[in-house]
Amino acid sequence: MCDPDSQQELWKTYQSIAFHAPQTPDAEAFAILTAFNPRSQPLSEKENQSRNAQLENAMTQQGVRYWPMNGGAPDGSWYEPGFAVALEKDEAIALAQQWEQNAIYWVEADTLWLLPVLMSECSPQSLNVRFSSLFNVVTP
Repeated sequence: MCDPDSQQELWKTYQSIAFHAPQTPDAEAFAILTAFNPRSQPLSEKENQSRNAQLENAMTQQGVRYWPMNGGAPDGSWYEPGFAVALEKDEAIALAQQWEQNAIYWVEADTLWLLPVLMSECSPQSLNVRFSSLFNVVTP
């Protein structure tokens, strides 16, 4: 959880999530991250798309396995394009830190976790839900 005087509301918002992608990630464990809206500060669509393209290029150059994945509100009112990334947990956190992300999602054994990256006052939290129950395959 988080320090009640800091970013508790933002952390709570991150706990209500759904995911959409063209295919299910082919990995035992993976992170879900984006380069959109660093530190949860809104950028223009053009800036966000450019950041995600840079992140994708960097992962391709480094030989990282990844799959496109959108994460957003369960009611569909907002979403951010991102990636499911087959990295070790510490590597995924370091990558998200490079892209100034407050947190990432971690999936292991179909269990969904919310992990702090820049929100150091927060603790890793199991969302007590199966990733597969929040994931929908969508055709592009």
